[in-house]
Amino acid sequence: MKEQSAAQQREAVIPVKFVTADILLSRQNEIQVMIARRAYELFKSRGYVHGRDIEDWLRAESELLYSCRHDLKESSEAVTLRAKVPGSFTAEQLKISVEPRRLIVSGERELDVTCGGKEPAHTEKRTQRIFRLEELPVDVDPSRATATLTGDTVEIVMPKVAAANKPRGKSQAASSGR
Repeated sequence: MKEQSAAQQREAVIPVKFVTADILLSRQNEIQVMIARRAYELFKSRGYVHGRDIEDWLRAESELLYSCRHDLKESSEAVTLRAKVPGSFTAEQLKISVEPRRLIVSGERELDVTCGGKEPAHTEKRTQRIFRLEELPVDVDPSRATATLTGDTVEIVMPKVAAANKPRGKSQAASSGR
């Protein structure tokens, strides 16, 4: 019985709250600085040898950010993003911002990692981060957007802005045909 309730909890649809874009754009700047510092550390550890800056940047980025598999789809009514996040992210650890042509998804959580080897094992705190900025192909209505977390999948549905001038255009075209 407990197994079923745990499975049901994993499959529960949990709403994710939205935040303003300025909060996440500030977070983007912080992440860029962290990546730049780590890339410089990698450059330094190789003896300041030039020519591998892109490799250093990409390695630093992969060390600091979790790469989420995602799918962005457009239908006639909405643009939908589905992304796989690490299963232990909660809705409270995710932050989402929707603007008319941009979507930002961010998340951060602390992990206790057991490290071992030749020395006795010990536990370290590490931060797992996700950050995704998507330029949207069409205008969406941020006030009608919804975001839910189901298991390890976050789904953000952003209804398209209704084109107010489309009906007028049709009636004008019909009346201009005489």
